[in-house]
Amino acid sequence: MAAGPDYRVYGEIRGLAPEAWERLAGQCPLDTADYADGVLTLEHEGRWADVEGFLEALAETFGPEATGHCDAIDNDAWTITRYVVDKGQMTSQTFGINDVLENTVKEGNL
Repeated sequence: MAAGPDYRVYGEIRGLAPEAWERLAGQCPLDTADYADGVLTLEHEGRWADVEGFLEALAETFGPEATGHCDAIDNDAWTITRYVVDKGQMTSQTFGINDVLENTVKEGNL
């Protein structure tokens, strides 16, 4: 039986100007980055990719109009990191996969 991907990433960032995306598109380390009508949809399933560095660059380039999130699931470390892009900044929190619901209950996941 073949092992699944080590690292999975899923996210969506809204409020992106086309010219800003054109400047960063070539730097995207993920398998899929689809841009349409100001929305960037991100997906990746495979080996580790520098999601954090890329999202920091996105937040700085796109400025305060960009908002969204991206989840990176590390199957080897058994963690999930939630990256949030908002008002020109990127923040993140990492949790054990088994502890995600407990640690995010205040965000309305019940």
